[in-house]
Amino acid sequence: MQKVIRRTILAEKQAARRLAKRKDKATREWAKITREETNFVRKDESSQIKAARLAQREDWELGPLAPKRDVGDAKDTYGTIISQRTRGQPLDIRKRDEVLKDVGGRYLNIVAGDRVVLLEGRDKGKIGKITSTDARRGTCTVEGLNMVDVAVPQWMITAEEADKRPVRSIEQPVPLTSVRLVYPLTDAETGETRDVIIKKLVNTSFYHDRETKATYWKRVIPGLNISIPWPKQTPKEHKDYDCDTLRLDVEVRSFVPTLLRPPMPSTVIDELRNKYSKFRTRHDPEYIEAKMQEDREKEEKKKQEKLMRTPLQDLNRKERRKKKAKGKGKLTPQMLERIGRVIAQKKQLALDAAGVSQEGAAVAAVA
Repeated sequence: MQKVIRRTILAEKQAARRLAKRKDKATREWAKITREETNFVRKDESSQIKAARLAQREDWELGPLAPKRDVGDAKDTYGTIISQRTRGQPLDIRKRDEVLKDVGGRYLNIVAGDRVVLLEGRDKGKIGKITSTDARRGTCTVEGLNMVDVAVPQWMITAEEADKRPVRSIEQPVPLTSVRLVYPLTDAETGETRDVIIKKLVNTSFYHDRETKATYWKRVIPGLNISIPWPKQTPKEHKDYDCDTLRLDVEVRSFVPTLLRPPMPSTVIDELRNKYSKFRTRHDPEYIEAKMQEDREKEEKKKQEKLMRTPLQDLNRKERRKKKAKGKGKLTPQMLERIGRVIAQKKQLALDAAGVSQEGAAVAAVA
């Protein structure tokens, strides 16, 4: 039976090592893909900047004779960017913590549905509603603001789409550090309610739900202790289809436990915990009895081996038992004194052989 237990533990360790290898491989592949995407976007951006500088110089030098550039393949997509440029690149963990420090860090206090004002860019000072946030990149998308033209390849336009234009205008994400929350507050003195730009928010009153494993918290204006409520989220609509199992059918009581059998049928346990798996920790009574019988047979073999010992082995065994019964010896004061005399005598012999006196050795030790 012990062999079966060791085999199960070994199988679990091997599975854990394989899982760790798969995770490490997935992490390295993700890092490789991210690195390639970053390099591709940087090359595209630098090439467009170089082309724009060259075009600007040609326009200045040639004047009216400058060539038209919105022709040929770039006739419809001149002045646009690729869609990957709009996404941005994931931030490093250390840099991400530094960027998100002012907006709550790990627990963001600016979420989708909030009204914010842009602090920089061509739409500086305009107010819009956040449609989505991306904590990995430290950005957010504001509805109707920071619009850019994106070139859509022909292979991405399907036959079902009504819009066949090769150029689309979409919102480019802006850094979370470039926006500030806008919320209507009422003045206590005048009673007037107006939009106020909130420069800083702090998170308080964290609550961890054990059932859903979700974390909830409040956002408060420091100094004023004014709690800013979260934006209302519209609940998702779940439609029922013919292939779905209705909740009403699932909650129908079809099993009634009795005092004569356990609440969980054995067939269900076999489905949940496969008894034929190499990771199995439970076995049939017959299998356990067979393994226990093997252990008993091994113990009998060990007893028989003890009966087959030679006279010399028996004598050595008795001697070891006598030594163990005596225990460890103790040094008496007379024995310690004799050991000290022997050490001093050998020390004097060593000094005489080296030609050093006792006084000279003492002076050298002090120096």
